[in-house]
Amino acid sequence: MVKDIPKLVRVSLGTATVLGLDLAILKEKPTTAYLQTYWDGRCTANCRFCAQSRDADAEMFRVARAFYPAYPTQKVLKALKKAWTKKKIRRVCFQTVNYPGMLKELKTLVRHVKLFLGDVPISTSTHAIPRKELEELKKAGATNMVIPLDACSERVFEEVKGVKAGGPYRWVSHWKALEEALKVFGGWKVGTHLILGLGETEFEAVQIFQKLYEKKVYCGLFAFTPIKGTPLQNLKKPPIESYRLLQLIYHLIFSGELKVEDVRFNSEGYIVDFNCEKGKILRLVETGIPFQTTGCPNCNRPFATESPTEIYNYPRALKRDEVKLVKKQLAKRISWLK
Repeated sequence: MVKDIPKLVRVSLGTATVLGLDLAILKEKPTTAYLQTYWDGRCTANCRFCAQSRDADAEMFRVARAFYPAYPTQKVLKALKKAWTKKKIRRVCFQTVNYPGMLKELKTLVRHVKLFLGDVPISTSTHAIPRKELEELKKAGATNMVIPLDACSERVFEEVKGVKAGGPYRWVSHWKALEEALKVFGGWKVGTHLILGLGETEFEAVQIFQKLYEKKVYCGLFAFTPIKGTPLQNLKKPPIESYRLLQLIYHLIFSGELKVEDVRFNSEGYIVDFNCEKGKILRLVETGIPFQTTGCPNCNRPFATESPTEIYNYPRALKRDEVKLVKKQLAKRISWLK
């Protein structure tokens, strides 16, 4: 039996409802159980978009739009086991903030989940950590490792997470950690996050899509969400038509149908055209698949970075009227879709 388990763990409100720990009206149910290590204080990092960052003045139990209240860990473990047995969840995802002893607590939590649930897939998301820690997380039971870049380029990274943000993170060390994670977990078992709308150009976004695909690192795409009390609270969400086009390009690149050299950009880095057969694009758009949540298998993150009235990442298959809406949004950038 694993000793010294943390007394509390944060659980997203949607997950807590699925687990029977809380009660909320859910428009869509999460298919992954979203948890976060508990720390009664702010993160030692200073990401400018994050509610839990060192200099933020936002509610600390927020992760983007979602609420993550704390619950007794033993109670959560029992609820997870029941939900896993009844196939209400298909994965457990641990998110983290930086604080002394976080990695030790994370490994302990992963071991306990493994003990309680058996062969459940477990994703762990952390900042850049040494290979030894990556190996220990895998040994503890993590099946997937996620190291969020968040920014699409070093330029944006330094502004929102690195030196210019007063944060401890560095672009080079994050990429090094992704490379080490690939050696430990293997290709397509390592992921990252990209937040679109932080000031990147579409050219920078497409470039990094290609680089991640070539390295066999999958990606969760997020739309920037302004959170009150953070330095970026007044930054607007990305234009939905740009986000839709990048989702489409992302899907084509990660399915091996397109390369960055097949995309044409103007002098400001906007996509003006891409080399792909029109019929194929139309059929793909009709499926709605490129516009669903991306990331770890069975991760749908319902409304994590959007409201039900303006959906950027659909947490399920799209309905006919939603496909029509997406086509209308895309038509603002792809004229022949009108």
